[in-house]
Amino acid sequence: MKYNSVPEYFYKLHSRLYALVLIPILLFIVLYWKMKTGDIKGLSQDTGFNYLLLLVFIAIVLIDWIAALFIFRRNLKSILTIGSLGERLDGYYKFTILRFSFMVSGLVLLAVGFFLTEDKYFTILFVTSLIGVTFFWPTSAKVCGDLNLKGEERRLILYKLDKLS
Repeated sequence: MKYNSVPEYFYKLHSRLYALVLIPILLFIVLYWKMKTGDIKGLSQDTGFNYLLLLVFIAIVLIDWIAALFIFRRNLKSILTIGSLGERLDGYYKFTILRFSFMVSGLVLLAVGFFLTEDKYFTILFVTSLIGVTFFWPTSAKVCGDLNLKGEERRLILYKLDKLS
């Protein structure tokens, strides 16, 4: 990723993450609205099957989130040894996008589950997962903590100061 300053780095990172998270939100809103107005109906009316589908989707979403966190942590360790702050931020950017892609795929899966079953529990899980995504949002303090920044590098990122060298 090309950037000239720390504020530009965060602007580009947050812009891409907003776009990524917006996809399942729009999908869910459209499906919810269409179902509540009666334009489309859930595909499954069997409550037993819907319950089984709910459990399967919960398991898949949990596996998805655990995999996202595990992959992020493993890859984060590999970039901590890089000398240049700019290269570490580039790696952090890539792995953050990857982590959010995994989490967003779980949100899309919950939207699909709602489409299939029209079950209110998928709505609850979707909103809960969406709130959960906010806990992983890369603020400047979180980036400093994740990259174990100290001294001048920490001050540079934390306060989004000057240009990178």
